[in-house]
Amino acid sequence: MRHGSLFAGIGGFDLGFERAGFRVAWQVEREPFCRAVLATHWPAVARFEDVREAGAKNLEKVDCITAGVPCQDVSVAGKRAGLAGERTGLFYEFARILRELRPAWFVFENVPGLFSSNRGRDFAEVLRVLMAECGYGVAWRVLDSRYFNVAQRRERVFIVGRFGRPCPAEVL
Repeated sequence: MRHGSLFAGIGGFDLGFERAGFRVAWQVEREPFCRAVLATHWPAVARFEDVREAGAKNLEKVDCITAGVPCQDVSVAGKRAGLAGERTGLFYEFARILRELRPAWFVFENVPGLFSSNRGRDFAEVLRVLMAECGYGVAWRVLDSRYFNVAQRRERVFIVGRFGRPCPAEVL
């Protein structure tokens, strides 16, 4: 199976999916340091810098897309601009790419502040876009890294989507 990585960072999702038997088909990452790390670990993988320039025209179809859009605009430590913010608003680029490529699955990750951003309306908007506009059944859950043999507490919201069908909660 093939996996595409939006907002790839240094490849956390990519490494996990690779270890699960997926082949990383492409990565989209803006930050030069992160792109250098990705190039070291996945030298043969197609890499793109700007998510706004990525899509069906240059990304090959994959079975699953992962994305962790920048969280600063929904983080409780930030200014709380929400989905209207310049960084977290890139969620809409993720949704556009989902609509263009229609992978069977996606995994989306962000901070728990997404639930309370804009008094909960931002999370409702994320679900509306993913389900109504993109056509995915979704399941979500907050997971904390400390329960997965990591020596830190790091809570994250994970949303898993299945195209055209309900997403069983058991995937989480």
